[in-house]
Amino acid sequence: MKTALILYTNGTEDIEVTAALDVLHRGGVKITTAAVTDESSRMVPLAHGTVVVCDTNIDELEGEYDLIVIPGGPGTRNMAQNGKVIDLLKDQKAKGKLIGAICAAPGVVLYSHGLIDDKTTASCYPGCECGKNFSKQGVSVSEDGRIITARSAHYAIAFGLEMLKALSGEEISLKVARDLLVIE
Repeated sequence: MKTALILYTNGTEDIEVTAALDVLHRGGVKITTAAVTDESSRMVPLAHGTVVVCDTNIDELEGEYDLIVIPGGPGTRNMAQNGKVIDLLKDQKAKGKLIGAICAAPGVVLYSHGLIDDKTTASCYPGCECGKNFSKQGVSVSEDGRIITARSAHYAIAFGLEMLKALSGEEISLKVARDLLVIE
């Protein structure tokens, strides 16, 4: 079974994280949710008032994952400033495993920490580019297929489907897309 780690922090964009979790879950991916907080809490207030309780806190995290997902939103800087998050992402990239980032996360987290460079095809929320010239596409996949990015909450389901496709194949991604009536 494929595995994914989805990171949550104070101010994570509700739709982006929920859509990614839901699409991956529908595709049979085993998901672990982890709170990125200053204290060892698993409770996280999202950007628009939803409060979630994660499976674990980043400080208690163990194991490896096929995919790590970084949602955007006003809390994205919390992710970028957390050394454990950056170490996890650098290790993930070094092992050739998948990374998904949406909204502000491609610029604020990935680009700012050298996880993608100016040659990497990637999408990002306007105004969060941190100096990189990002694609205007809603969802982008890097040339090596290991980095999947999206511009905003509007593209959250498409982002989830693209990550599912990279993890589990086109057939499973298409089935979930049909079930959600993304395609008929």
